[in-house]
Amino acid sequence: MTQQFARTFILSVAVLGAAVVPAAAQDTPFRPARSLVPAAFPRWDAGGSLGLLAVTTSDTSSSWGGWEQKADYRVDVGRYWTTHLKTDVAVSASNQWDAFESVDYPATGIPGRTFAYIDSELRIFAIAPAVTWQFRENSLMHPFVSGGVKVGMLQEHRFRESGTYRSGSGSASDTVTPLEGQRTKVSARPFVAAGFKSYLSRSVFVRTEGRLAFASDGVRQMTAGVGLGFDF
Repeated sequence: MTQQFARTFILSVAVLGAAVVPAAAQDTPFRPARSLVPAAFPRWDAGGSLGLLAVTTSDTSSSWGGWEQKADYRVDVGRYWTTHLKTDVAVSASNQWDAFESVDYPATGIPGRTFAYIDSELRIFAIAPAVTWQFRENSLMHPFVSGGVKVGMLQEHRFRESGTYRSGSGSASDTVTPLEGQRTKVSARPFVAAGFKSYLSRSVFVRTEGRLAFASDGVRQMTAGVGLGFDF
């Protein structure tokens, strides 16, 4: 009797489990199933990121040679054509920074070569269309590679206040005329990039990326950033 009862109990548990598991796997309006797998074949993605931009001084019109580091604020929008191929565009801006330069200034009545300073406020804006290939499907992390062209616009506000220019002995002087103006330097740099999309939910992801932009003489810009986005 005991053995028969045990067999009946085990059989009942097995039948109940078979009935409950499929029911628990189904989504309901009140308690949808949670998953870390991204939604199947999204058509678009969008996101924002914060990064560090290292740029050569030849791209920032600085009077000295080397590299400068700026913040990089970026917004991306992409369109999927297949589960792997995507076209996207990024719009970015750097933080503003100050600079100055010394220029020849022919002061009247003062012998020898004379100079004056011009102050500048600068910021870099850029738009970068690209083609991206994303590896893997339905996984937690998607590696990707990209290539495109980064069109940068260096906007510069130049100014100089009026002042008095005196000779070394103070026996002669001249008035330095004020200066105010804007100028924009445009450059186009092909670039390559690689990174990862790491999903937090079916549609929300963290994107990490490194990017190199080139000119004929080599690498001109390097960017590393991390941001948050979503598929839709």
